[in-house]
Amino acid sequence: MKDNNKPYVLVEKLTKDVNDLEKRVNNLGKENFKNACIRNIKIFGRFMQMIAPYLVAIVLPFVGQSLLFDIPFFPDNIHQNNCYMMNLDSNGVIKYQHQYKSFDSDNSKLKIYGKWEEDKDGFYSRTISTYSINDLTVDKIKELLEKDVLTVEDIFGETSSSYKEYKNILTEEELNSNGYMEATKYYEDEDDYIIVIQDVMLNIVCSCLYIAAVLTLALGVAKFREDFSSFDYYECVEKIKEKYGKIDREELETKLLIKKNSLNRLIGDKNEK
Repeated sequence: MKDNNKPYVLVEKLTKDVNDLEKRVNNLGKENFKNACIRNIKIFGRFMQMIAPYLVAIVLPFVGQSLLFDIPFFPDNIHQNNCYMMNLDSNGVIKYQHQYKSFDSDNSKLKIYGKWEEDKDGFYSRTISTYSINDLTVDKIKELLEKDVLTVEDIFGETSSSYKEYKNILTEEELNSNGYMEATKYYEDEDDYIIVIQDVMLNIVCSCLYIAAVLTLALGVAKFREDFSSFDYYECVEKIKEKYGKIDREELETKLLIKKNSLNRLIGDKNEK
């Protein structure tokens, strides 16, 4: 049985196609602009997907090193406090040293020199005990130095270290002494400081460490992608350009003309019948 409605369906479809193509031709500038925007955004997105791991490889060591050490490539302005080393003893003698850089040691300690005792073979010996006083203030240390040796030893209890000193000849003052104490206290004055430029060689070393860290991470990313990732930036870009490429006006107008001719022939055939 012959389908008499088929020509009408084809006419309706071709008419719709012609109308759509005419709209596209009339708005071709807008469509191409829209495609260009979408194309560029998608390409940029793929580009960021490609470089994101490498950006992390660059930024992560930079942030870590900046927090822990210094900023690579740029010598820092270093805030250097006035550092003090105070020596005190139980005889009331106090001596100071200060400098705008850290001392080789910052371990504050109290040394207690015990009473000399007669030892064998005509020698004398005394015990020298060391205690950590990092947590004590200067005023508290002064209070301790005013006490007798035995009392202070009882206060501290276990020593950080101790050893014996031997002599075969003592002065009368040493024989009559019940021992004495000596304290060394390190501290900084944060209100008294200077600004100094970081040592150039130190900054070069830190910068080289940063470069080494970046290269190591970047090579790791490249190796991981080679072995485990199917991502191909250039292939993705070609697909995007193919899908959102610039539409050629002449090609679109040719399609419109073909559709119009087909529609006119179909309408003419139908009218003849």
